[in-house]
Amino acid sequence: MKSKIQNPARMKQLIDFKGLGLDSGIYPTDIDGLIEYHDKEYIIIEVKHGNAKVPVGQRVAMQRMVDDFTKIGKRAVAIVCEHHVDDVDKPVVAAYCRVREFYYGGEHRWRPPDKRMTVQEMVNSFRKFSKSKEVRDAGNRNLRQSKAR
Repeated sequence: MKSKIQNPARMKQLIDFKGLGLDSGIYPTDIDGLIEYHDKEYIIIEVKHGNAKVPVGQRVAMQRMVDDFTKIGKRAVAIVCEHHVDDVDKPVVAAYCRVREFYYGGEHRWRPPDKRMTVQEMVNSFRKFSKSKEVRDAGNRNLRQSKAR
């Protein structure tokens, strides 16, 4: 699998958010990955080293984004995963990271996956679920339209 990183040297440059604090303590957060899929689905990915905790503000931000996407009819999930690559000069392939927990808009709660899985497997599972939900929703619309006639 070929890397999608266009400028590895630039990725090592830290972004400092000083001077951007709101209300004496609310600062920008970063998200490691975001997939917007055909204006229908959003997949948010946060990668942590080992068992590093997700800061409360970052967790709340991801959760609220998923809830907001869901409110407007998009399917959305936030995934927190972990890696154990200790050498900071070695790349971490997010697809192979282990999913620690996720937040799905239809459930409104963080939970671990039912089985051990990688981010790639979780994304594929979410896509499959979304596709089946799309088919069900279309069938329900057709049924309502035919009953209305």
